[in-house]
Amino acid sequence: MFKLSNPLSAVLPNITGDSLPPIDLGILSEFQFCVNAGASAAVAFFGNLSDFNLHDHIAFALRSFSTSIEAGLAATGAYDTEMMQECRDAFAAGYLGRIQQELRLFHGEDSRRDRPSPKVMATLANVNTMN
Repeated sequence: MFKLSNPLSAVLPNITGDSLPPIDLGILSEFQFCVNAGASAAVAFFGNLSDFNLHDHIAFALRSFSTSIEAGLAATGAYDTEMMQECRDAFAAGYLGRIQQELRLFHGEDSRRDRPSPKVMATLANVNTMN
């Protein structure tokens, strides 16, 4: 299984198995938990396809996530508007990235599972030249 070696970049893992290729999202690794939360929310959407449309679901999920993060940051006295936006962006990247994985799988791209995308390869090349 392919694993991104760049510790500075969050990655959408193979949540439902090895047939879904990992996606380098271009999000800082410190926001990996936000990416994971977004991906989990997308999985919940797939479980309720007949109950919600995608637009409503992502809006509700992002609003719920933002409320939780804001409360947590406020409780610790670490609230920062810029950090909140980074968290929202990472959540949305995880959500949409998870949907992208499903679309790639649906369109038969699961045979690429052991090959990283060109973007991931470029990131790895940059990391390897730094060492």
